Amino acid sequence: MDFHNIESFLSIDTNEAEALGRLMADTLRSDLGKIRRGIRDNDLESIAFVAHSIKGAAGNLGFERLSELAAVMETRAREGRLDGLGDLILEMQTLLEELEVSLAGR
Repeated sequence: MDFHNIESFLSIDTNEAEALGRLMADTLRSDLGKIRRGIRDNDLESIAFVAHSIKGAAGNLGFERLSELAAVMETRAREGRLDGLGDLILEMQTLLEELEVSLAGR
């Protein structure tokens, strides 16, 4: 993920895109922690809620892959399934790291 995607997706300037990218990175980092706690505590409702939030925010900023992953996670959690959530978290973590690299290389 590259914060410049936000710039082109929303037709905003680089500074605004960077600010939104930083907000997304901070929020996603926190949300992944919440999901990990939800898995640990078997709190499927919490996982679904956080995944839904990620899905919407990522979609609104043009991060399609992240939104897709969150949608899968939300669906599984609502179905009462924890299987495969670890893999989804790993891919989301990789996307977060890509975003952080793009912000550092601004």
